Amino acid sequence: MVVCLILFTAYFREGGSGPAHGTQQIAGGVVAPLQSIGSRAVQPFRDGWDWVAGLFSANSENDRLREENAALRAQVLAATDQAAEVARLRALLRITDDVPGGYRPVVASIVGRSPTNWYSRARIDAGTNDGVMVNSPVVAAAAPGSSLVGVITSATVGSSIVTFITDSSTRVGATVDGSGGALGVLRPSVGGQLMMDGVPREFRVRDGAVVRTAGFVADMRLPSVFPRGIPVGQVAGAGSQPVDTFQTIQVTPFVDVRALSSVAVLTPQSAAAKRRAEG
Repeated sequence: MVVCLILFTAYFREGGSGPAHGTQQIAGGVVAPLQSIGSRAVQPFRDGWDWVAGLFSANSENDRLREENAALRAQVLAATDQAAEVARLRALLRITDDVPGGYRPVVASIVGRSPTNWYSRARIDAGTNDGVMVNSPVVAAAAPGSSLVGVITSATVGSSIVTFITDSSTRVGATVDGSGGALGVLRPSVGGQLMMDGVPREFRVRDGAVVRTAGFVADMRLPSVFPRGIPVGQVAGAGSQPVDTFQTIQVTPFVDVRALSSVAVLTPQSAAAKRRAEG
């Protein structure tokens, strides 16, 4: 250390042409080529290391971006689902404006379905504690505001069974708008369609006309469990043979029961509505 201090002191005190500076220049000239060769030899390894480090950094960045994209997609889907749910609930709440007199709508979610192509029945999470009783009409949100989709055929304290209008056992007395008072009976057909029977040929039934509940059962004399005026669907086609007495009318329901997640049960409140439900 003493020798080094002496050499540094002598180096800084002597002029630029002193022996210490000369020795430094000679050593630098000898070492410079070696440094250049060493730098060139090491450069590929340095470049390789930088490439590997950059690759790991890029992979890490890609993973981070994938996670962020996945999180954003989940947020978008959640927002879309929430918007759809809000729209569905608003549509169900608007049913209040279309409810026949003497009934109160109870919104319920479908919690189980029958295992058929055209779900004939479903279980909902509303029951007698909510005012639901057997033969309560069931509607769902549709273009006209609400549309008939079925009837309650079984009810317990906390749940009920809806039998849809597409079930083979369902019959609905109906009338056609703009037909001059045509009355008939809706029954299920193929592919989720309905057929309207019992309409005489003299009634003019237009394609696209709205079909509604008539408020009567099959013989058109006794009250039906369905009050008058609830939209069901629209005429998809009507016709008859020259020898036929009645027309054949195909009706497309406003609601595809396969896509339902929520419904509104029209619970009877007035004495007349309760008498309808009791038959």
